[in-house]
Amino acid sequence: MAIVPFPAHSDDTAPVIAVLDPNHRGHLVYPPAELEARHGGSAHILCIITEKGQPRSCQTSATAPDFALAAEAYAYSSKFLPAYKYGQPIESHWEDTIPFRTGKTATTPALDHAHTAFPYYPDFANDKDISGRFTVTCQVDMAGIAHDCAASPGPEILRQATLAYFTLARYLPAIKDGQPVSAPYHGTIDWSSDAKNKNDGFQ
Repeated sequence: MAIVPFPAHSDDTAPVIAVLDPNHRGHLVYPPAELEARHGGSAHILCIITEKGQPRSCQTSATAPDFALAAEAYAYSSKFLPAYKYGQPIESHWEDTIPFRTGKTATTPALDHAHTAFPYYPDFANDKDISGRFTVTCQVDMAGIAHDCAASPGPEILRQATLAYFTLARYLPAIKDGQPVSAPYHGTIDWSSDAKNKNDGFQ
């Protein structure tokens, strides 16, 4: 869909652009079909933002239709700080270009974070402050299912948690000549107090 620019505000000194509220961002989902094919791209989005900071009438142009839908879902699930004029919130607009990058090559499997639960730090290891870093190798088949996972040595409770996480995870299979193929996956996981304290997935 083509982007239609908003007219310039009559008062050039007034802030006429709304701002995404950093504390209330929506969840940006990478379209599963594009992620599975390892396609990257971008979406340009332009939304009217009401005086209450609510987005409406979003318009997008994107390198693929699914990227446009993802950008719109992101905008509609976010909150915004409205523009102000003479001390009062006014209706304005917000505009951004959102990149989508897989960061993975199609020749190797990739962990599908969008469809895999966060790793769970075992309560006993958490209470006893047991930590460890593990490397893992699994064979990922054409359906994105892991087989024969092996983990490096370390505290047994965390080693078992590591094997459980990578064995039960969902994967994007490797692609060869446009078709999914079985291939080895290599990953790492760091069970540490820093990871827990930063709340970056260990719950």
